[in-house]
Amino acid sequence: MCSDSIIIINDEQSNDICNALNKNHPNILLALAVANQSTKNAATPTQVKARKISANTLTTSYVECQGAMCALNSLDVSFSPPIKSADDAIDRIVTDGKIAMEAQCKWLFTETLPLLILIVTAALGYTTLVLGEDGLQTAIDSAVPLISTIFGSYFFSVVRASFYFAVVAHAAEGVYIVIMLRMRASLGYLTCLKWFALICCVGYPLTKKAMMYTNQPKEDKVD
Repeated sequence: MCSDSIIIINDEQSNDICNALNKNHPNILLALAVANQSTKNAATPTQVKARKISANTLTTSYVECQGAMCALNSLDVSFSPPIKSADDAIDRIVTDGKIAMEAQCKWLFTETLPLLILIVTAALGYTTLVLGEDGLQTAIDSAVPLISTIFGSYFFSVVRASFYFAVVAHAAEGVYIVIMLRMRASLGYLTCLKWFALICCVGYPLTKKAMMYTNQPKEDKVD
């Protein structure tokens, strides 16, 4: 250990840690790579591998594809505070990776598709549960009478069916993702519950995010 209390991880220890991460924790490496990408809309990294580790940095490699073109890139993941010991390195990396896997409420408002679906679902719900058929008919007659001319009384039935279909479909997606995140990524119950709640709000866009981790090999648990 050096005088400033920053440990030194030797080459043999680094190789052992990286091999263990690559074999047992592919989801963790993927989550850290996604969280540390410099470009917000960059393609999802694949084949993420740990290459070298120090107390302050994990160096990884990954494949990034844009259309038919793929390139092998490297990415450094910084640790703050630094890792305390080589023996604790994997536990620390797994903890950081699971934090990176948590669903973010801000996605509902900062990303275009989730925000759009949230607005549409909320509008369908308000129409179905609050306005009702008479309220909707009155609003349409005063604002867009052409809709009444074309659809007649069937328009409310379409709105109601769309709302309940969205509720059931999003809930089914949420249940599936919770099961897969528990089985494949070994995430905790509260983290899975957060994913479930957000998927129930918007469905596919967040299901797609979660499936990055469920499509990886099963994550080993760290006791």
